[in-house]
Amino acid sequence: MIAAQRAVVEPRIERVRTATQRRTRRTRRRLHAPVHAVVTLAIVLLVPLLGYVTLTANLTSLNYSLARAERDRTALLGDMQRRDEQIARLESPDRLAAVAAALGMHDPHVYAVVRVPAPKPQPKPTGLALFAWFSAR
Repeated sequence: MIAAQRAVVEPRIERVRTATQRRTRRTRRRLHAPVHAVVTLAIVLLVPLLGYVTLTANLTSLNYSLARAERDRTALLGDMQRRDEQIARLESPDRLAAVAAALGMHDPHVYAVVRVPAPKPQPKPTGLALFAWFSAR
């Protein structure tokens, strides 16, 4: 009889124990619910804000890079114009004539015409190239 009472009592104790555990879990969840709501709200608000700040920083960086590239391009164009002017000044016929006169050069008074003989036609190779090499020696 005692064993029969024990068998009846133990399942009831287990049901009571699980019910108590469920109540404590439910109470704990209810206590943490406002914290979870605040954290979720903060994440929902901060993620788009951080994305916006990141995109704005990237756009600003690209604008600075573009301004730097335009400044370099303008500097290179100015340098190229200065070089073109310098080349034109150094290639001017008046300057070249003055340098030639300082070196004692003058225009030729007599022009020489030199005839270059026409090239002789080469004989067409016959046979194998290896044999032609041996026959040339």
